[in-house]
Amino acid sequence: MSGPMWEAAFNEVWRPELAIVGLTALAAGFVRGMAGFGAALILTPVFSAFYSPALAVPTLGVADLLIGLPMTIRAWQRCRWREVLPLAAAAVVMLPLGTWVLATASPVILRIAMSLCVLLAVGVLATGWRYAGQPGLPATLLAGGASGVMAGAVGIGGPPVVVFWLAGQANAALARANTIAFFGVTSIGTQSMYWLNGLLTPTVFVMAALLVPVYGAGLYTGARAFSMVSETTFRRIAFTLVAAVAVSTLVAAVASLISAH
Repeated sequence: MSGPMWEAAFNEVWRPELAIVGLTALAAGFVRGMAGFGAALILTPVFSAFYSPALAVPTLGVADLLIGLPMTIRAWQRCRWREVLPLAAAAVVMLPLGTWVLATASPVILRIAMSLCVLLAVGVLATGWRYAGQPGLPATLLAGGASGVMAGAVGIGGPPVVVFWLAGQANAALARANTIAFFGVTSIGTQSMYWLNGLLTPTVFVMAALLVPVYGAGLYTGARAFSMVSETTFRRIAFTLVAAVAVSTLVAAVASLISAH
């Protein structure tokens, strides 16, 4: 790719809103490092409010894949593969459908759908709901497939899987390892789909390069803090932050939709 192309990509992303996105990436990385999930719940709605979802979603995927690799490798050594693989397989199969939605749907509609998905996930998780017993194969494939569609379309594939594990009987450490391992597997498929659909543009890589340092700092700090904060305290803070971000971006997206008409 030519120099002018990269320069144009840099000029496209280098604007005042980048500072807000960078601070949000720091918070998102912290939550991801501590809990093993949650970065997309925080960063993608804010990112998409200032830039397009077609830029925000692949950018976070690239940054998370690069920075999260050491944590992913450790999780692969600790997770239960018999639980991770069926979910990951279902997600990968459904990724093309979600990626097609991202490439073709209205950015404003995607922002609204994104915020609603986040609020629904937070609502379920915040209730502390649990189910008894082990989920069967149909429930496993349903959760994995839903995650694949959401990951491809709005970059938020975590809610179905997080609810699947945290709402069950798995302890926090195992649920965290399973979740990180799952995203390590599916992120490879997700980025492949983005590439096939022409979404991995120079602008995506420039933005990823700018966000990786702050996102990585948050991820490292969150991972170190995992053993220092009680699960109850962390969940309360994380859910409040995620819900506040989702509500604010939802209001902004709906206002934009109304003004357009």
